[in-house]
Amino acid sequence: MRSNPPSAPGRRQLILAAGGLLAAPAVVSGARAQVPAYPTRPLRLIVPFPPAGAADVLGRVLAEMARPLLGQTIVVENRAGGGGSIGTEATTRAPADGYTFLLGNQSTNAINPEIKRLTYDPATALVPLAAVGNVSNVLYARAGLPVRNLAELVTLAKARPGALTYGTAGMGSSTHLAMLLLESQAGIELTHVPYQGTSPATAAVLAGQIDMMFDTVPTALPHIHGGSVTPIAVTSRGRHARLPEVPSFAESGYPDYEAVLFYALFGPAGLPEAIVTRLGDAMEATIALPAVRAKLAEIGADPLPVRRQDLAAHIAADRARWAGVIRRAGLTLE
Repeated sequence: MRSNPPSAPGRRQLILAAGGLLAAPAVVSGARAQVPAYPTRPLRLIVPFPPAGAADVLGRVLAEMARPLLGQTIVVENRAGGGGSIGTEATTRAPADGYTFLLGNQSTNAINPEIKRLTYDPATALVPLAAVGNVSNVLYARAGLPVRNLAELVTLAKARPGALTYGTAGMGSSTHLAMLLLESQAGIELTHVPYQGTSPATAAVLAGQIDMMFDTVPTALPHIHGGSVTPIAVTSRGRHARLPEVPSFAESGYPDYEAVLFYALFGPAGLPEAIVTRLGDAMEATIALPAVRAKLAEIGADPLPVRRQDLAAHIAADRARWAGVIRRAGLTLE
């Protein structure tokens, strides 16, 4: 009798598999040893940015959807400040017991160590747990600026060197570096107006106080769809699924331009390998759930197809790329 092929695992099977993983013994120093039950109490996910931003939205989606897999609540704690360095440092100082972990990104793990005087190096003070996704930026202009696309923006900027202004979440932020990369490639000069976060910069564009800014696709969507800003280009290689009408920089004449934020989960260095495996596998299973994939797509986040064991190399390459932008712009350590 011919047997039927096995079907793809559903959400219940993923949950059962993760539950079995969390109960499995680990191998320690070559000998089998029974690992204490984990987790036995709520976990803390540090999001080193303010509420309502892309990082916060991603963190809360993961915290909610991972609860059935871990059997414990994940409490999201916003520890904003220092371009993400305050919350990141708090994670590096947390006990290496698996109950505190971080939702980091390009700023916390690739840019900050190149532009700030930190008490830690994220490459050695944090251990990767799982890749979460990529979030593209979009450049948009205030509604009254007489430009409709990147070519018109560059032409206007060249005709009025230094007259056009742009806002960012602060000096050395990912959006600041994204604009420095554009200035370098387009040969234009703009005036930087740093703010204490993305929200006040956005408010300034909406009020017509500054001319333009980069914003993540998830947080930019309401303003673009509401017609209060003019979208210019997205920073992904191709057009973004949530903004199919907006061309990419590559499509607009800058084939080497790309500025995409990666997001990933990290624990403090020193986590036992068994905990790294248990927590990392559970979070990877959460991220793979169709409901989570759909929610991430809904807010404008794309998959980041990097395995846990390759995540450190991926981040190192991104860090080296932005270090070059920082040096060419002459930015110095804060």
